[in-house]
Formats: sequence, structure tokens, C-alpha cells
Amino acid sequence: MKMETTAPVPPAATAAESAPAAVVLSKAPAVPMTVNELRDMTVVSVVINGLDPRGRALTVAVMRQFVKNELTPNTYVGIFRIDPDGLDVLQPYTNDAEKISAAVVQAATAARAGRGVNLQTALDNPNPVIAPEGLYPANAPGPTGPVGPSAMPGGRLDTGWTMALNDTYQASVSAIAALRELVAAQAAIPGRKVALLFMSGLPMTGDTVESLTSVISTANRANVTVYGYTGAMGYGSNNGPRRALQAAANASMQQQLAKVTGGDSAVTPTEAVAMDLATSSIVANTTGNLANLAESTGGALLQPSTDMTLPLHEAMEGVRTHYELAYAPANTALDGSLRKIEVKVTRPGAKVFARNGYYAVPLVNGRQVYPFEVATLKAINRKPDLRQFNFHAATMEFRHGTVRNQYAFVFQAPTRDLTVITDQQWAKVHICVTALIKDSNGEVVDKISKDIPYQVPLAKKAELERGTVSFTTPFFLAPGHYTIDTASADRQSIKVSVSRSTLDVEESPGFAMSGVTVARRVDPLEGQANALDPLEAHGGKVLPDLSDLVLPDASGNIKFYAVAYPPAPVDAPVNASLEIRRDGQIVMRSPASAVPQDSSGAASILATLPAAKFQPGPYQAQVSFEYKGQKVVRSVAFTLAGANN
Repeated sequence: MKMETTAPVPPAATAAESAPAAVVLSKAPAVPMTVNELRDMTVVSVVINGLDPRGRALTVAVMRQFVKNELTPNTYVGIFRIDPDGLDVLQPYTNDAEKISAAVVQAATAARAGRGVNLQTALDNPNPVIAPEGLYPANAPGPTGPVGPSAMPGGRLDTGWTMALNDTYQASVSAIAALRELVAAQAAIPGRKVALLFMSGLPMTGDTVESLTSVISTANRANVTVYGYTGAMGYGSNNGPRRALQAAANASMQQQLAKVTGGDSAVTPTEAVAMDLATSSIVANTTGNLANLAESTGGALLQPSTDMTLPLHEAMEGVRTHYELAYAPANTALDGSLRKIEVKVTRPGAKVFARNGYYAVPLVNGRQVYPFEVATLKAINRKPDLRQFNFHAATMEFRHGTVRNQYAFVFQAPTRDLTVITDQQWAKVHICVTALIKDSNGEVVDKISKDIPYQVPLAKKAELERGTVSFTTPFFLAPGHYTIDTASADRQSIKVSVSRSTLDVEESPGFAMSGVTVARRVDPLEGQANALDPLEAHGGKVLPDLSDLVLPDASGNIKFYAVAYPPAPVDAPVNASLEIRRDGQIVMRSPASAVPQDSSGAASILATLPAAKFQPGPYQAQVSFEYKGQKVVRSVAFTLAGANN
């Protein structure tokens, strides 16, 4: 073990503004800075999010005192704001007191400017703004749609918990993705690094717990210490855990009462999310979540006092005078587990602030690995490939760009091949998936992953066992040859399966179209559409069917989805037609007609056909698009299931 004491030193050169990933001196010193001089820098990232008027005013007052009392010549401060679109940089790192103060006022008082992602910009930009790992896009909408007009008032009120869970999930995803982006960038910054969070709290749900674990691990790798300031109050309330747990208990009692009395056993919205409510109540204390993040990185939750500047002064004093300890762990296995660390001192009365441990997870091409991904990554690296249950994975081509093309990754696993566990109220499955996309040199260029817990009321167990667990997400690739290694783990039985495929991404041919997709179902969109998701169209989310047999949907129909992309500028309509063939013979043909186009000119069809008009067996669906005399045609083979399937 190595121990080193560091303390403040006389100021070095002044620093100018820089990008978030580096601190650049405004004037190069005559003699290059030594390692110790670089380490004597203190880099402070101020993050402001979700404050009410009192919290905003308090934040401005505290930061003015911070600039006055704590801004030494070797301290550099960056100002950031979290908005629904991600991390907004209001002031790159600087030592200029006026710029810092102005940025704090802007972050605390100005309305969100917004930085919505333009799809074509993302395709034409070598480094588009995409959510980490292709997961949980920062602008992903949460279900907030209206209830049908025939619903009773009580039913409308009962949807409140469902909407609250979705709102909390969306807020949690946005905050955690932004914080992960911030701390990951700190790894390249020299010196001591502090993230000072003026937040009303950190929203969490059961589905985002592992994402917070990833932020903590990333911060510890980058040597970032987090401090939260609870004096910055917001609109949230920590009555949430008690209310959520009570709602879950009430829903459970209602279900039990219906069984005993023989009353109405219809599942209400609150009853459907009762387990989610109970799970989320454990992490619903937003202040506690912020404290967990801070303390796990060696920081603390700063409590307000009569002198509002005192907690910040104590934090900065601890940053500027500290001990550095390093050791080589005896256990070198990167298995995703938490390795606890305890630091003790012999001096009586001394209080130690230190990280409480770290997660033993590897990096994949410099990207953080979630604990749930460890099993799937091990399976990908194992030979021969395991195939302990069935799943389907596919990549679907969509829009072409000047630099990269847009695709959708689709994963489906039939529940009949998974382990279903039950308790007194619920039937559950739990599966996770990881896909590594590698270029022709074998380098990982993208990682897609998702942890998918799913449950239904016990009365619907049979329906669950006949269903499919699915996951889709958009991603982007430049032209080239790629391999895609996909692994899935059944977390109930510890079974894993692996599939491998190749993908050739070609340059834009001009007028182009996507592949033709058989839609298993189309879910209605609730909330604002996600412009980055090519499977969102016609007011719904298309869920492709990758199975061997196509079953009609609940209305007895089969659906086909395809999109055409005419070259810009688009100044004419796009016509489309659909043919269904069997054994090379046309059994159905629709006349060519104009189809709807979005603001970019993309034209899509979502064709619905009654399955009763077709005999069971193999078919081919062919979609043709025409634009200004040009024609593109693509098809998909499918097998329509019979009555006994």
C-alpha cells in the first residue's frame, strides 16, 4: 500500500476555458508543468438540476460565496445543467469568476434552451449525440397519454401511479445518463476532481438501480468525488416511499379481498404496477439516493447551516488536503461484485471520508460494464457457443446518412423457453441481453445491452408463458463490415445462449428503403415521439416479429411495415404498393398509392391485412416504393401459423 499526503501549493499559471474533458492553460508556462503541479489543480463540476425558486436563489447565493472564498488560482470550475435531453454545458472549465457567476445565474434562473436531437444531424455527424450504450435515450418518452373517454373518473385517478412510475423512470434515466457522461469525461482531466450537485434529489426506480451503480463505478475509476448539497430544495417530496409502499399494500389487499368475496377481479392499473411500486419504494427517497452516490465516491451530503458557505468550505478543504492510498487487490476476478473497502486511522476522534468500495467490472473498449452484463460478456468470450434456450436477434436497416446509417437492434425470447417463477401474486421472468458490434479489425465499436425484468398478475401466468420478451433500440454505424455477437442470460435459471451474425453497411444509394418488417403488434405511442427510433411511426411503436411462425394479432390481422427515403430535397410524393406471393404466385396486390411522409420526406406504410383471407403456410410480402420515376423493392418471407399453432 502507498500513502501520500497532498496539500495546497502556491498558484500556478491561469487557466482559460476548455472543453469538459480537459483543462487547458491560457498561456503555456515557460517550463512544462510537472506531474505534481498538474495534480495540484482542483477541477470542480457544478451541476444544477430540478430546483424550485427558493433552491435556485439559494444556489446562486452559495456559489457567489464559493467564487469569493474558494476560487484559488489553481481551481477551475465548469457549470452544467441537466435537462430532459441530457447534459447541457453552460460554462466550460474556467478560473474566471465573472463567467462562473454568470453561468450559475443562467443555470438557476433561465428556462431550458433545449438541444433536441435532429435525426439527419445525427446521421451526418461522425460523433452524434446518442445515449450511452444505445440504452435509455435521454429523450425517450414515458407513457403519459390520456385515458379513453369512456373511462370512469376513478379509473382515471387509478392510472396516477402508473404515470408517476413512468415519470420517475424518465427523470431517473435523464439524470443518471447525464451524470455518467460527466464523470466519464473526468478521467482525462488532471488534478483533483469534484462534482458538486445542486439537486432536489436523485430520482430512482427499481429498473435504474444498476445504472446508478455504473455511475458510482465510473466516478471511482475517474477519481471523481461527489458532493450533494441538500440546501438546494426542489419540487420533489420524500413522502414518495411511504405513499408508494402504501399504494402497493392497498392494491394487494384489494386483490385478496376480490378472491375471498368473489367480487370484481379485474386488474386495475395500480394493481398491475403494485410490485413495481413496492420495489421502487425502496429507492424512492431522492435525498437518500443522492447521499448514496456521494458517500460511495468518498464525498458527502452537505447539510445547510447558518453560514451557508461552511459546508462547501469544509468539502473543498477536504479536497485540497487529503491522503491518497493505493493497493493491489488479491482478488483479480472481474465478476461484477461489490468489493468493500474500509479505511481506519489510529488518531482518536478523527473522522474518515473514503470510498466504501468498488464494483469489480471490466471495461469494454473504454465503456463501463454494468454488473448484469458480466454473465453475457463471459458467454460471448466462451468457446464453444452455448445455446441453452432460444432467442432471436436481428438488425434492421433504415435511413442512410452521409457518414453513418441508422439501424434498429431487435431482440425477442419466447417465454416458454425461460424460467417463470411465482409468488402469491405475481408470475415473473427476468432476462438480460448484450450485443457487441465489432468492426473488421475486431474492435468493439458499439455495445447494446438491456436488463429486462417482467411480471404479470398470477392469474395471467398462462398468458405470460405463451408470450415473448422483447427489446428494441436504434443504433448507428458507418459503412463497413461488422460482426455482431449477442448473448442472453436467463437470470432465474442462470442459463445463457449466444448467437453471432455479420452485417455489411453500405453507402447511400440515393433513393433507398428499409427492409420489410412483419409487425407482431403495434403499441400506441404515449407521449412525444422519439425521432431517433425508426420503429416509431403512424402514432405507434412497431414491434417486429422474428419468430418462425406469424400469429395474427388480437384483431385477427397481420401487419407489414416499411419506410422509403427519397434523396433531398424531397419535392414529390412517394407511392407504395404491397404484394403477397405464395409459391411464386401473386395472391394479393394493392394498387400503388401515395403514402404519408414525415418532415424529412421519409414515407412509410403500415399495411394491415385480415389473416382469415390467407391459408396457413409460407408466403412472401413484397413492398414497392416509387419516387419521380425511381423504384425500390424489398421483400420478407413469413409463415402464417394455422389454428393448431
